[in-house]
Amino acid sequence: MRMTVAHRQGVGGTDEGLTFDITTTGSENAGKRILRFDCFYKNPHYHVGPSGGLDAAHKMKEEGVKDSVRWTLTQLKTRFPSMVKEAGYEEIAERIDQQAIADQLTRLEPEILAKY
Repeated sequence: MRMTVAHRQGVGGTDEGLTFDITTTGSENAGKRILRFDCFYKNPHYHVGPSGGLDAAHKMKEEGVKDSVRWTLTQLKTRFPSMVKEAGYEEIAERIDQQAIADQLTRLEPEILAKY
């Protein structure tokens, strides 16, 4: 799998912010969404699994999330395998080294927060 973090505009160009996009790699199913966290300024939300548009999004504000970027980093550092499993990728989830992901995100966190 691949994780990218980039600043982007949402559909329609009325909102923007950091996006954490986790997709599959490999020849068979490359580029399918596993998870995506859109830490937009107005309407932060996240998607679990390959399907769905904004209507299938989990709206962070409705879930009580105050800081979408820090919340996303916490989820990825502590719950990444379970979220990947929830997205329907159990085989990938079983191979995730949660500690390695947490360590790498902790190392990159200052750079990620600076982009927000």
